[in-house]
Amino acid sequence: MSDKNDQDVKGPEYTGGSVSYYRVTVGSPTSPELPPYVAECNDIIEALGMNYAEGNAFKALWRRAAAQNLGLAKKGYKDGLYDAEKVEFFGGRMVAQSKRALAQENDALYLALKGLA
Repeated sequence: MSDKNDQDVKGPEYTGGSVSYYRVTVGSPTSPELPPYVAECNDIIEALGMNYAEGNAFKALWRRAAAQNLGLAKKGYKDGLYDAEKVEFFGGRMVAQSKRALAQENDALYLALKGLA
């Protein structure tokens, strides 16, 4: 098996179901004791417990790389700009989420310390 995706694709795909541009064959895993396998974008998202913003940014990066490097594209794919914009948008959402979580942690710590005074 090679690292090149070996799914038969008859051109760009557009469906709500599982599609080849969300699968890639890993012929030589980083860990030599692991056998070759097919990785699927959604499986990785779920295994890592990504939230909505993280999952969308990851999918956009995956789609862009699959189209540019493997020739596996969603129907209507042009130049990757759309996916780059999605990464930027959802990256901004992740930054906002992280800042909110940090602010909530700081507020809780402040209240806890205030109660000790």
